Amino acid sequence: MPFYDFWRNKSVTALGRSWTRQAARYTLGRIRANVTPLKHIVEIGPGRGVFMQACKAACLRYTALDANLGFLQGLDHAATVHAVAPQLPLGEGVADAVVATHVIEHLPDMPRATSFLAEMARITRPGGLVVVTAPDLLWYGGYFYDCDYSHNFPTSARRLHQMFLDQRLEVVCLEYVFNHLTGWPGVLAGLGARMIPYAAPGALPTSALYNDRIYKSRLTFARGVFIIGRRV
Repeated sequence: MPFYDFWRNKSVTALGRSWTRQAARYTLGRIRANVTPLKHIVEIGPGRGVFMQACKAACLRYTALDANLGFLQGLDHAATVHAVAPQLPLGEGVADAVVATHVIEHLPDMPRATSFLAEMARITRPGGLVVVTAPDLLWYGGYFYDCDYSHNFPTSARRLHQMFLDQRLEVVCLEYVFNHLTGWPGVLAGLGARMIPYAAPGALPTSALYNDRIYKSRLTFARGVFIIGRRV
């Protein structure tokens, strides 16, 4: 998929990697607080493997699914499955937790987003967790579509909560996150990041007056929705 190659070839700063690691540790901590036992985690859309590293450090069995072979080939010592959502070619109830961070918003429409969530629930064991992080359209506004041309399915806390209930998932956690921050520290970080200018007025993305790294830093602390549902 050429789009995912575009992102895979982007460089990441040391600060960006640090922020991503903090978000991964936060996600794993919330998972561990809500399910026992926790032995096997499936991640859909692993990116560069930051969450994988957090799982490995916790001695958890980890499986990654992605549509991009390049991303999967970059995950050393991990079980990988090449798959294009919404279909997830794994057996029913194989995982204690299934995680999709900034994935569901890439589904092209409501029927496929719903099918994707149903597939996540199917491969989760009874009592296990379905974990989704997605952009909050109410915070992003038009940037929801501008930051990523494959953003097709609008997400918000209310919409995701309704979708989880329709899949008979017991919602055990629903909160706003600003990368790894929550509450007022997160709000302040998000508002502060949003105030940093990244381009001169009217500057195009190819212009020297447009700083893509600053833009991505703003997005890092944009408000997201973090939701965990338990399969009953």
